[in-house]
Amino acid sequence: MNIKRQTYLIKGIVLLIGLFIFGGAVYYANYERITTKDNPNSMLEFETARVIQILEDNTFTDPSQPDRVQGSMKVELELLTGRYQGEIVEATHYFIRWVNIHFNEGDRVSVRISTLDGELISVAFDSFERKGVLIACVVLFFLALALIGGKRGLMSVVALIFTLSSIIFLLIPMMLKGYPVILTTIVILSMVTFVTLVLLFGITFKMLISLIGCLIGVVAAALIAQVVGNLIYISGFNMEDTDRLLILVDAHDFSLQPHGLFISGILIASLGAVMDTAVSIASSMEEIQLANPKIQAKQLFKSGMNVGRDMMGTMSNTLILAFAGTALNMIMIIYVSHLSFNQIINMDFIALEVIRGVAGSLGIVLTVPAVAFIGAKLYTKKSSR
Repeated sequence: MNIKRQTYLIKGIVLLIGLFIFGGAVYYANYERITTKDNPNSMLEFETARVIQILEDNTFTDPSQPDRVQGSMKVELELLTGRYQGEIVEATHYFIRWVNIHFNEGDRVSVRISTLDGELISVAFDSFERKGVLIACVVLFFLALALIGGKRGLMSVVALIFTLSSIIFLLIPMMLKGYPVILTTIVILSMVTFVTLVLLFGITFKMLISLIGCLIGVVAAALIAQVVGNLIYISGFNMEDTDRLLILVDAHDFSLQPHGLFISGILIASLGAVMDTAVSIASSMEEIQLANPKIQAKQLFKSGMNVGRDMMGTMSNTLILAFAGTALNMIMIIYVSHLSFNQIINMDFIALEVIRGVAGSLGIVLTVPAVAFIGAKLYTKKSSR
């Protein structure tokens, strides 16, 4: 057996072992959910329906928002999915500004079906049927990655699917089992980062340098956020919807520790930008070293720092704008309310966003010298062999 086949065989065995371990971890994390027969939402079902005809249209234009309507609309629906598939029912939709779905005959909609002892009690509108369009958007994105990015783009798709699966089916269930939120997040994100970089670059110096840089950056962001949060009494309890989450956790007998949710969110949100920074610097330093194999570690470190400095501003800006974009409505509410600076700066919401932005950005900044230093040492050692 030649060396190339041996390499592929080893990679295949490692991949199978990794998949087995990951599958076992996912099964363990979701065991109760898989085996339980109790469904707290058994009296409420969400299915797809088609609007057959509009029976009554009592809507009128919203005076302050011309693209919105008020009033109500009564329609006849045919249920297309679920155990009541084929049944014809009537439903009335009441319009408010944030639930303003104006139906036409033939539209497919999502409906909320109330049942009692297996009998259909009532049907209410939930939203337009968005499933098909959203799935098409995701498929288009994956196809673009694979077609334009080639083999590496295809590996990016696999890495993205693995990342989402790890967060949804491993990280969240482990949190709900009562495992330490921050430590669990760091361990799982480390695994996700390792798998992503191996898929993209294989077992190489670039992968190793990028991995170490990513871990340093996200752990630094977590430590900074933890220290600042402790100083100003900010934790997962201050986050929006925490009360609702805790009610659900108590109702389902989970053991979530909500203190670390804020830090966990920062780790997840900043990982992408930190990884991008680490990979870009490591790739640039590798190209410099290949072009000049005799380059000294000090010079290579300086080159890595120069690349990193160029990235700091844009990547930090990207991270802060991402946080600001998700909170745009609240920012506008604060602006319109004419609140004083002292009131604004002491709000939980502002404290959360400031810590998110600063901690994530500092994680990026600290990634730069870490990757430049490690890259300079490893790349120059490699060339001196």
